[in-house]
Amino acid sequence: MTPPRHSLLDSIARRGAAARSMRLSLPPVDLRFAAALTGLVALGPLLTIAGAGWIRAEVERGTEALRAQGQARFESEGAERRAAMLFRDTVRRPTLSATLDRIARVLPDDARLASVTRAADGVLRIEITTNDPDPLRAALRRDPLFVAMRESAQRRTGDGRVVVTMRTLR
Repeated sequence: MTPPRHSLLDSIARRGAAARSMRLSLPPVDLRFAAALTGLVALGPLLTIAGAGWIRAEVERGTEALRAQGQARFESEGAERRAAMLFRDTVRRPTLSATLDRIARVLPDDARLASVTRAADGVLRIEITTNDPDPLRAALRRDPLFVAMRESAQRRTGDGRVVVTMRTLR
């Protein structure tokens, strides 16, 4: 009789046993090196994120300092500009005596000057008493200085005269 043939499982088991005996014996692996290398790889992005946050904070501090410096400079330049405009307007505006002379030349014969005031912002306020305000208005409209003036009030006095108050817009 013939010897029984080995089954497929028997031949696989024999080959596995032979392979185990032929295996090379390697020294044990030190896992500390692998752990250190893994830590370095993970630490790269973390350090990048932390460095970017630090740089961002520095840039924001610098930006705030520049913004504060620019704001102070802008405010001082604005104050200088407003002072220069006020000075320019004051110099260009005719003096009060020149204004009084022009009013005297323009007023009709029955009109009298009651008061003239000029505020700090340059607004001119004139009170004139007259019998009839219509010729007064027409006379003032003929002079370019008084064209911009508007009548702000009108009242009648006890003696029948009319007090007309006029003022410039600016």
